[in-house]
Amino acid sequence: MAPKDESRNGNDRDPAEHRQDGGDSNSSRQCHRRHCDEPAQFVVLERYQEETGKGAVEAEAALCQDHTDEESPANLDGAYDDYVFYVEPISNG
Repeated sequence: MAPKDESRNGNDRDPAEHRQDGGDSNSSRQCHRRHCDEPAQFVVLERYQEETGKGAVEAEAALCQDHTDEESPANLDGAYDDYVFYVEPISNG
């Protein structure tokens, strides 16, 4: 999972933004992984402290079922009070 282009402080993103209650419109997205044409079924997000300690980084990817199964926390060394790792299903409707 690649970090997003922007750094955020740990408090301005709510994981509920991607839930079925009207978050991002991700239902037509394809899997983020290269050479995978499967439809994305989950959004995986990890928020961790960057190595310099000067801010939070969010790595987010929309993934198919198989690639979601392969995901796990990758930046536990950057865990802090607002550390987040979650997997949310993408609404299909």
